[in-house]
Amino acid sequence: MKPEADRLKDNLARAYPADSGAAQAVSCHSSGAYHLLGYLAAGLLLIMLAMPVSAEWSDNAYVSKAFNLIALNNEYDDHEYPVRKWHRPIRVWLDHRVGDEELHTKLVQMQMMHLGDITGHDIGMADSEQSANVRVLFTRQATWQAETRELIGPSGGSLPFYGTVCMGHLWMTRQSEIRHALIVIPVDQARMHGKLLSCVVEEFSQAMGLPNDSEQVFPSIFNDASKNNLLTPLDVTLLRLLYLPEISAGMEGSKVMPLLRSWLESNPDWSQQAVELSLSSAFRRELGLN
Repeated sequence: MKPEADRLKDNLARAYPADSGAAQAVSCHSSGAYHLLGYLAAGLLLIMLAMPVSAEWSDNAYVSKAFNLIALNNEYDDHEYPVRKWHRPIRVWLDHRVGDEELHTKLVQMQMMHLGDITGHDIGMADSEQSANVRVLFTRQATWQAETRELIGPSGGSLPFYGTVCMGHLWMTRQSEIRHALIVIPVDQARMHGKLLSCVVEEFSQAMGLPNDSEQVFPSIFNDASKNNLLTPLDVTLLRLLYLPEISAGMEGSKVMPLLRSWLESNPDWSQQAVELSLSSAFRRELGLN
């Protein structure tokens, strides 16, 4: 009988090609490069990569800018928002409406463990659907839009399904404390675009309170033009900063940014720590993925 890691690699190989009460709510998604704009963005990225890089991800000022873009903004408008994060423990319920339950469960558990190690936040599986505050729905392309609308309800408004491979939705208090989250992954659609793994990683990471995507942030899973399927050291740093004890939900950028700069300056080894935390992911350590 094959060891568990080998069986997971075999299963994942089919989904991960080598080349590839709330007062407010917010949706976030992972995009697929299957329309013209996607190809144009890919071409633009190649041009950008050939140009000199103005700042490294390990630069303090670059990280501060990236935090502002990803944590204090949204995908679908140009407004600036306060900090959004969890203060209560996170309990996850898996809603399997397609096969491969073992694979999907293991992917979520690996990502939960990594996020817990990075943030220090209490993240675990729920004992029941009723006790969960995060639902991860594994479904199919033919039904996912109707199921998403049903689960989100009227608060969802006009959901951005076009060009979207998978989707997350957050419910927050008036103080921007995240209380509930929904992650919906149409497995056949995600696999068609080689995005099953990145859907799990990105949507769960965004559900922690980093809901925006930006092509100005690189290298990052929060950049739809990038090839990253796993959390980069920059992503790890953004999560660590978000879950600093002195950062609270509802804090405005004017209060947050000085705290971030102070932490970065007083922790000169933060970039090396971020590399080590990125490499500690079970996806890399046990499955050898990049």
